[in-house]
Amino acid sequence: MYANHDKSSDVGTINTFFAANANLSKQIYRAFYSNSVINKQEYIEAKASFVESNFYNELIVNLEHYEQLYLHLGFQLAHDESGEYFYLKPTVELGDEEDEFDESSLKIMAVLTIFTRLATKRAQAISLLSEPVQGVSPSDLDALDEDEKTLNILKSLKLKSALDALDFLKKRGFAFKVGPKRHVLSKGAMAMINTLLERQKALNDEGLSGQ
Repeated sequence: MYANHDKSSDVGTINTFFAANANLSKQIYRAFYSNSVINKQEYIEAKASFVESNFYNELIVNLEHYEQLYLHLGFQLAHDESGEYFYLKPTVELGDEEDEFDESSLKIMAVLTIFTRLATKRAQAISLLSEPVQGVSPSDLDALDEDEKTLNILKSLKLKSALDALDFLKKRGFAFKVGPKRHVLSKGAMAMINTLLERQKALNDEGLSGQ
């Protein structure tokens, strides 16, 4: 008979699966599979405040493990520049799955742009979209639905209404419900908005310099 041998005990051998939390890993995978991001903080209604995300901390603590895990699945585990969230980037040709992944990313950016324009139109700081004292209210959603141009954009994105667009963001970790009638955009969403604004500013600057 052969004696039981635990390879994890070999000198120089480190099995990262022993360090990673299997339950959290499954939940993280499900979130990524639904094209969601993993935010550094999440809003907990019961505490009426933002708290550190267990999923995010799990990724940070066992980063090398998850980088290799998703690399083997054809993805790069990416961190946004401000460190507010993790997301997946395809590294191989995925056919229809890749198209769906890209379509979802474009839809997220389009919806975030709509909410950014809402804040700009009412002359408020864009950063307040992530603050519970302001965020997005039912009256804001009504205002978007009453704007014909915005409604046409939403329909082109296969979204029925502004509330449908907000639900789309919530399912993917880009918005949180902070009260019975109020939502906020996540820090990850704000980081993406800032990136979009910086890119637009750079394009505008290039246009002016080319004149």
